[in-house]
Amino acid sequence: MPEKWHTPTFASVAVFLAAAFWGLYWIPLRYIEDLGINGTWPVIFLNLPAAMALGGYLLVNWERHRRHMPRAILIGIFTGAGYGLFSVGLLYSSVVRVTLLFYLTPIWGTLIGIVWLGDRAGWSRWLAIGGGLAGMGLLLSGGGSVPLNIGDLMGFVSGVAWAIGGALVMRYGEIPVAASTFSQMLMTSLLALLTGLLVGGMTAPTLPQIASALPVSLVMAFFMIIPTLLVVFWAQKILFPGRLGLLMMAEVMLTVLSASILLPEEAMSLVEWGGAILIVGACLIEVLATPSDAKNTHA
Repeated sequence: MPEKWHTPTFASVAVFLAAAFWGLYWIPLRYIEDLGINGTWPVIFLNLPAAMALGGYLLVNWERHRRHMPRAILIGIFTGAGYGLFSVGLLYSSVVRVTLLFYLTPIWGTLIGIVWLGDRAGWSRWLAIGGGLAGMGLLLSGGGSVPLNIGDLMGFVSGVAWAIGGALVMRYGEIPVAASTFSQMLMTSLLALLTGLLVGGMTAPTLPQIASALPVSLVMAFFMIIPTLLVVFWAQKILFPGRLGLLMMAEVMLTVLSASILLPEEAMSLVEWGGAILIVGACLIEVLATPSDAKNTHA
């Protein structure tokens, strides 16, 4: 990316647009599922083409990336687990509930910093942690139109894994974004396959189903998934977590809005909405309690 674009303003706009896309990510997932492609195949259809394309790029530029691959794979294990479990959770449970559980990520990131890195947390961050955990309790208390299921557990674990992966991206800022993104896409596809086999009921798609899903799969992989993930990995090297987290809240807004309109059958109860408000509020407190200035890094 040109050096003149390594500015907080450009990075902020790019992250906001990327996050807005992820608020609609559930739509192609559910569309592929509606074609009769069951299990976790929709996740694989959207992510494996991206992994293959990035893998080809890395092979062509292997000498440049070779020494970074061990750490890129480590990053990919956690970000891929986070992204993969989140994606699979969207297929098995309520879209809004899984997204909100994933967005407890700032809370887990703070706890990781306190326990592992010796960070100090002021009263506002402890308030955010308490509010987030209380919101999770309300969200998972039941009463919604979609019963609690394994997809909710995946949404919960995905946020923890993503928080660890995000910390690794910050720690190893020298890793090229293509290497990290490839590792994430590959791990996401492998985890989706493994999860589908373990949960059961997953059958191989037919050739007509593949032909129907392939156009959507390729368009999403090359024009949406790869660019937006590259943007997020790149921006993590420029923006402080506070600003990044605040901008990523665009995903929650788009998810809630789109799912409320297109999925009335997944309407949440008043108690669940109370939990949602607490989680969003906790995330806002957490990200506003961290520095929001841009880094002086031009990775």
